[in-house]
Amino acid sequence: MADFNFTADEQISLVNGATFFSTTPIPEKNIPSLQLLDGGTGINFEQLFGDFLSKNHIDGIGGDCLRDVLNNFYSPHKIKSEESKELYEWIYSKLKEITPDMTAPSCFPSGILLSSTWNPELIYAVGEALGDEARAFGINILLGTPNINIHRDIRNGRLFEGYSEDPFLTSSLAPELVKGVQSAGVAANVKHFAANNQETNRMNINEFISERALHEIYLPGFKACAEAGAETVMSAYNQINGTPCTENKKLLTDILRNEWGFGGVIISDWGAVYNPENAVNAGNDLIMPGPMSPVRLREAYDSGTLSRQALGESSERIAKLAQKYSKAPTGIINVEKSDRIAYQAAAEGIILLKNHNKSLPLDPENNIALFGRYSHYLLTCGEGSAGINTNRNASFISALEARFNNVTHNCFSDNSDVLVYVYSLRGQEGRDRYTISIEESERQIIDALLDEADKKNIKKILILNVSGPVSLDGYENRFDGIFCTFLPGMQGANALADCLCGKVNPSGKLPLTWTERIEDTPSYLNFPGDGMQVCYGEGIFVGYRWYDARKISPLFCFGHGLSYTNFEITDISTGADTFTDCLDVSVTVRNTGNKSGKTVVQIYISDPESTITKPVRELKHFRKIHLEPDEEKTTIFTLDRHSFESYDPNLSQWTMEEGFYTISAGFSSRDLKAECNVYADISSPYSYGENTSVRVIMENPLLAEILKNFFIENQLPWSAVLTSYEYTSQDKISVILEQVNCSPTAVSELYRRFLTVKKK
Repeated sequence: MADFNFTADEQISLVNGATFFSTTPIPEKNIPSLQLLDGGTGINFEQLFGDFLSKNHIDGIGGDCLRDVLNNFYSPHKIKSEESKELYEWIYSKLKEITPDMTAPSCFPSGILLSSTWNPELIYAVGEALGDEARAFGINILLGTPNINIHRDIRNGRLFEGYSEDPFLTSSLAPELVKGVQSAGVAANVKHFAANNQETNRMNINEFISERALHEIYLPGFKACAEAGAETVMSAYNQINGTPCTENKKLLTDILRNEWGFGGVIISDWGAVYNPENAVNAGNDLIMPGPMSPVRLREAYDSGTLSRQALGESSERIAKLAQKYSKAPTGIINVEKSDRIAYQAAAEGIILLKNHNKSLPLDPENNIALFGRYSHYLLTCGEGSAGINTNRNASFISALEARFNNVTHNCFSDNSDVLVYVYSLRGQEGRDRYTISIEESERQIIDALLDEADKKNIKKILILNVSGPVSLDGYENRFDGIFCTFLPGMQGANALADCLCGKVNPSGKLPLTWTERIEDTPSYLNFPGDGMQVCYGEGIFVGYRWYDARKISPLFCFGHGLSYTNFEITDISTGADTFTDCLDVSVTVRNTGNKSGKTVVQIYISDPESTITKPVRELKHFRKIHLEPDEEKTTIFTLDRHSFESYDPNLSQWTMEEGFYTISAGFSSRDLKAECNVYADISSPYSYGENTSVRVIMENPLLAEILKNFFIENQLPWSAVLTSYEYTSQDKISVILEQVNCSPTAVSELYRRFLTVKKK
C-alpha cells in the first residue's frame, strides 16, 4: 500500500460517500473524486440527474418534478408544471456541459439476453462499448458490470439483470464484460456479493445457505470476475447465515481477498451498511450513498471498536482507485459503434423456442398483423438501476415495415397472412413477481386473436418480450413459432425483424430452464421465505440440476434454442481411456441443413457413481461455432481438474474422485447427441481406505470379501464388522480396526488391498 499520510478524519471521509453517486476528494493530497453510476445496460439518467441535485445540495431526488423531467426528457413539450420546466432547463444545461452534442445514451441488451448469446467475445464488445459511453459521461466506476446473481427463482424481480442459473456459464461470460469495460479506462463493478437472489425483504433478509451451495452455485461467478481483474465489487443487502454481507469478514476478506486474491475496492450497495464500523472491520471499503455523517465512525475510531488497520487499508485502496480512474468526460459517443454492437448482441441472443413445420422465417411478401401493448416499441430494458432513458430505441413497426409487404397495427386486414403477437412483461428492481402466469386480461386478448387467426387459417407467431419466463398455459401448442427476446436493448426491434425475415439465422440459447408450472421450480416452497428469513432448501439443485434429478420435463430446457438449419454431432472422443488431470475432448459437428448458421456445442459431465451427492449432469464447457451448409468442424474442449470437482463441506475443500465419468456433447441439457466414458485414475479423500465407511465396504462384494479374508487371516472378530454394519454403518473402517486392536502394519496391508479395487 502507498503511504498517503492520511489523518483519521481524512480516512473516514474517504470510506464514506460524498454525494449519492460520488466519492470524497482530498485535493491537498491529490485524491480526486470518483463518479459512480449504473450500469450494465447503459447510463442511468435517474441516477445521473439525482447526483446533479446532490452535488448542488438541491432537494428533489425521487420527487415528482424529477420524475416528470425523466419521463419527458426527450419530449419536453409534455412537461406541464413550471417547476418541472425550470428543473428540466437546469438539468439540460448541466448535461450539455458534459456531452455538448447531447447524444442520448445507448441501451444495450440486459444481462439475461447477453448470456443467451453464449458468446464471450460479443460480451466483451458490449463491455467495451459500455465503457466508452461511461467515459463520455464522466463515469469512473460503472456499477453492475456485471450483475451476476444466480437465477435461483424465476420470480425474482431483477432476474433480467442476472446472467444464468448455471455457475459455469456465468463464470465463462461475465468476466468478459468486466474486461471490456476496463479496456475503456472505466472501473467495472461486480454485484451483488453475494447470493442477492430476491427483492422481497431484500434489505437484510437472512438467507440460510449451505456451504456447498455457496461454493458451487453462488460464488463461482464472482471468483471468475475477481480473477479477471475486476477493480470493484459491490457487497449486497442480504445476510448469509446470520451475518450481513457488508459485515461478513469471511466473505469479504477471507474468501474474496485472501483466497481469490482480489485487490480492489469493495463498495456497499446503496444503504446496505447497517453498522459502519463492523463493515469497515470486515473489509467493506466504501459506504454508499453519501453524504454520510462521519460521527459514528469517528466515535468508533476513538473508542477502538473501529480497526485502525482496516480503516487505513480501505482508505488507501479508495485513494489508489481514484488516482487511477478519475478522468474527465470525453463527451463523445460513437453512435455507429454502439448501435452495431447492440444489434449484434440482440441478434445473437434472441432465442427461437419453437418453429412448427418450419413456419419461420417469414416470406418478405407476407402481410403482418401486429398486436401487443408494446408492439410499437418493445420493452428494451428493466426498471430501477437498470433503467435507461433514451430516444435511440428502434421501432418494431418500422422495422417490420422495412422488411415485409404490409404491416397493420392492432388490427387484421383482409390480406393479413401472419399474426405476430408481442407479449411483454416488465422487470422491476425492488419487486418480485407473485406468479409466472399470464394475466387473465391478456389471456382474453390472446384467445380472441388466436381464434380470429384460426378462422383466417394464417400463421401465428408469439414474441416473448419478457423479463423472465412465463407460463404459457398451453399457448405453445397454438402458436406456430415462438421467439424469446427477453429485454433486447435499443436495437432489439431490428434484430428481431431480421430473425423473422431470415436475414439473421437465430442462434440464441436459453441460459435458464423455462418451466411450465411454478410448482415445478426448485425453490417453489422456499421463496421468498417467511418474514425476514429464507432457506435455500434446494441446495446445489438449482435450475436444470433440479429438473434432471427430479425427472421433471420443463417446457424449454436449459441451453435450448433452435436454428433455421440443422446440426448434428458426428463424433466425440477423448483419445485416452484414463486421465489424471486435464482431459481433451474432441467433438465433430456438421451443418446438415441448407443455411449457414451458428450453434452452441455444450459439454456436460456426469459422475454416475459418486461418494458425494452430485447432479445428474453439469455444464463444464461450451463453444459457439459457425458452420456453412454441409460444413464440418472438429473442436477440442479442454477439461481441467476443476471440471470434475465438487465442494465437500466436511473437508472444506474442492475434491475430485477417482472412477468413471461420462462426457456428453449436445445442443442443450436434454438434447445430448454423443457421449464417451473416461476413468480418472487418481487417489482422493474418497479412495477406499481408512475413511471408507463400513456400509460402503459391505455393499461392495469385492471390498467385503477382502475385509472378511483380512479379519480371518488376522484372527480378528468379524462380529465387530457385522454389528457396526447393523447399527452404525457410517462408521469409518479405521474406527472398527482401532476397536479390535489391529496392528498398524496389518492396517496398512488392508488399505493396500482396498486400493486394488477400482471404483465404477
